[in-house]
Amino acid sequence: MSGFHFSFKFYVGIFFIVISLILGTITKATFIFYYHDSHLRWTSVIIYLLSWIPLIVGVWWVGHEYSEAVKKYFSYKFYHQAFKTQAGRALSKTRGLHQQVRERMRKK
Repeated sequence: MSGFHFSFKFYVGIFFIVISLILGTITKATFIFYYHDSHLRWTSVIIYLLSWIPLIVGVWWVGHEYSEAVKKYFSYKFYHQAFKTQAGRALSKTRGLHQQVRERMRKK
């Protein structure tokens, strides 16, 4: 994956996802452990619901940019071009080795 270069928006999206998951986990635990406290329970529910906003935004930003970066690997053209370049390298290397063997045989 070293060939991928993502924008600042991508990394902010990852940050949003992580923060949202952390907030969601903390508020779920608070809701469960302090269920008898009405004020803390409703605060936890509201924060939990609000934590979905950065999650959705983060998934949208990360998913859109990552899908654009990976899209080329699902096309025939990419693999056809890669095959042509690799076959060309193999052919030129084989010709070079053949030339070296031919020169060694002439010397002997």
